[in-house]
Amino acid sequence: MIRLCSTEAEAMLDRLEARRRDAETEAFRVADAAIAGVRERGDAYVAEQVAKFDGVTMDPASVLCGSGLQPASLSPGVLKPAATLEREIGLAIERIESFHLAQLPSSYEWRRDDTRIEHRVRPLRRVGIYVPGGRAVYLSTLIMCAVPARIAGVGELVVATTPRAAATPELQAVCQLLGVREIYRAGGPAAIAAMALGTATLRRVDKIVGPGNAYVTAAKARLIGEVGIDMTAGPTELVTIADDTANTGWLAADLAAQAEHGPDSAVILATTSERVAQEVAATLGGRVAIFLAESLDEAVALANRLAPEHLSIMARDAGALAARAESCGAIYCGPWSAPAAGDYLTGSNHVLPTGGSARFFSPLGVYDFVKRSNVVFAGENDAKSIAEAVNAIATFEGLPAHGASAICRRDTRVPAGETPALRGPR
Repeated sequence: MIRLCSTEAEAMLDRLEARRRDAETEAFRVADAAIAGVRERGDAYVAEQVAKFDGVTMDPASVLCGSGLQPASLSPGVLKPAATLEREIGLAIERIESFHLAQLPSSYEWRRDDTRIEHRVRPLRRVGIYVPGGRAVYLSTLIMCAVPARIAGVGELVVATTPRAAATPELQAVCQLLGVREIYRAGGPAAIAAMALGTATLRRVDKIVGPGNAYVTAAKARLIGEVGIDMTAGPTELVTIADDTANTGWLAADLAAQAEHGPDSAVILATTSERVAQEVAATLGGRVAIFLAESLDEAVALANRLAPEHLSIMARDAGALAARAESCGAIYCGPWSAPAAGDYLTGSNHVLPTGGSARFFSPLGVYDFVKRSNVVFAGENDAKSIAEAVNAIATFEGLPAHGASAICRRDTRVPAGETPALRGPR
């Protein structure tokens, strides 16, 4: 336990932020090697990485399971999840779909004089979903990514996950339920590179979504420009703010749940109650960082500094505190809002920005699966009325040809129904 307003606390927070940076440096080195390997050797390189890290030997041509409507990896007919999970998977899909439906952006039209501009929204054509498969089979991640993609109208969904995860009937069944027709049996940065660049067996995707470890995150960051990415989503983070009203048993359970993701998880409690701090410390030992705050204001300032993936608030007037939290992926307010439930069934998305990137990234949503364009139908009157202003600004910027492009339209009369490009010689 460390007092939040102390040199010891500042040193610990500095170490946390430095750990983020150091992890990135090593991760980028590994990611760069994987990207280069896929560029040069494609599926053969990926198959070598699978053999090295997953202990599974496969022919490079078989890394991809399935293409088109009948993927070879999926058993014939309609698979169903294990009986113990069928109802729960259906409930998760229904709740997540219901929450995300309202996020679908719409096209609109704007007019000024005789000019009309359409803001056009269209779904992405082909999306890759990365589903971590090293420690478990994350059906929840597949659902969180595929459901908003389906709402957006994405035509083709590809899943990349480890061979072990890909072989499970539960994952295959959820793939069928959600319209996934291709599974690339590889994990890590090589899988990200394969989806982004394409291989002999796998057509490249337009965007990659889904969380992963630091190496996966680094590969996604390196490939921006070759492919769209949702965010940088790496190791789990939770900051919990608590006062003396917090149920310490529930509090410890929430902290332990996020620490369960692995040793690289950042799990922090900031509390104004020394009793709460002591009881949680007695339960969790060294698995979490515990800070004693002088006030809830100080605890909120900590959350804003770290911009964590998850923020949980177990304190009086949790909603008011949440309103002051500026940069968090997801905020859970009050004792009944368990972050772990949000990972599965509450309805919100669990693909969230980490590593401080909640300052500028947002939770995964339907809006991540569309692209927008503007279609301009300028009218003669409006084009002539703005020509002088266009010319003035363009001239100031040292681009006189831009100005001339507008002025030539002001000074030319085109017969109705024609355009300058279509007019023949007179």
